[in-house]
Amino acid sequence: MSLLRGELDGHRLTVSVRPESLTVGVDARFVVACDAGGRLYSVYRDGHTYRRGLTGRVLHKWQDAHGRHREEVGAADADRLVDDAAACFGRAARLVGESAPALDDPGGALDILDRGTRFDAAHARLDAARARSLYQPIGILPPDHYLSLVLQATQGCSFNSCTFCRLYEEPYRVKSPEEFATHVEDVLAWLGPSAALRRRAVFLGAANALAVPMARLLPILEAVERAVGPPLGVAAFVDGFTGAKKTQADYRALAAHGLRRVYIGLESGHDPLLAFVRKPATRDEAVEAVRTIKAAGVSVAVIVMVGLGGDRFASAHVRDTSAALAAMRLGRGDLVYFSDLVETAGTAYPRQASEAGIGALSAEERREQRDIIQAALDPAPIGPRTARYDVREFVW
Repeated sequence: MSLLRGELDGHRLTVSVRPESLTVGVDARFVVACDAGGRLYSVYRDGHTYRRGLTGRVLHKWQDAHGRHREEVGAADADRLVDDAAACFGRAARLVGESAPALDDPGGALDILDRGTRFDAAHARLDAARARSLYQPIGILPPDHYLSLVLQATQGCSFNSCTFCRLYEEPYRVKSPEEFATHVEDVLAWLGPSAALRRRAVFLGAANALAVPMARLLPILEAVERAVGPPLGVAAFVDGFTGAKKTQADYRALAAHGLRRVYIGLESGHDPLLAFVRKPATRDEAVEAVRTIKAAGVSVAVIVMVGLGGDRFASAHVRDTSAALAAMRLGRGDLVYFSDLVETAGTAYPRQASEAGIGALSAEERREQRDIIQAALDPAPIGPRTARYDVREFVW
């Protein structure tokens, strides 16, 4: 990493350069970051954080005396933010040009700053439109893959029946080998130098990519290996029902071609609650899938939905989910995500819960539910790491 500090136009500038990204700070009040392709992805301004995704979505987050807040930024405000960042990169380019000997690779910094300066609102809108043309809608990613290279081998969800979810409305389909190869080639050509920030991991989309039969899945991973190259770690979602259908030998073969972590939406270990929300898996199937994956040397991340089933299922949800996680024998390298239920308009769950007379849990009750389940896990470093997963903060 190279670091340069200096004065310009009465402001204190800090320029930090890495091979895959560049950050500019102005008076410690305005900090902008772009990838090596000049695409803006993060802004900090006076206590407010903005995350910009490749598809142009900007999420604004801040905290005050009333708690944590988030909102999606409108198009006009997003344009202004991108233009402000581009101007900041332009000022930093002047500083670097005047102080080139202070950097190990001033030419590399100037190249990135030039791209960042040209990435104004008009350029950003065109770039986001190109992203949307290359991808089917990306419904969700695990938080540790918000800066991963996403490659879509499938579209839609293979079952798409969960009453709390409407992330995947298009029909489920597996891309042909030729179609997937073209997709990968087009994505990498579009990203160009920006791919460097995202090559540390590949997330294979979409909702349930590992449900693809082995005869078609192995060529997909081989295509990723050829296109992206080492070091390569591939991650993907699978549900407990289809995940349990693959053998340990299957997962070992996938691991040999880069699979490093599998994400399983357990949601709950209480089978009546899974049936209530039409999740097509049982607790035992999810446990079997996790143990088979781990036996193949692949780590897992298990997602637990806090507050699902409200007051009617609360105690059984805690009891059986804790038991399911214990039966999975999670350990070092594994992860448990706690995701609060978000009742989304247009899903069946709010109406379903209302008709059943189910009351939603309060924030304090959800926190208590999460704490009890987490306390039942072995502590790190022996046991898995745990983290929060707020689906409302997803930006890619």
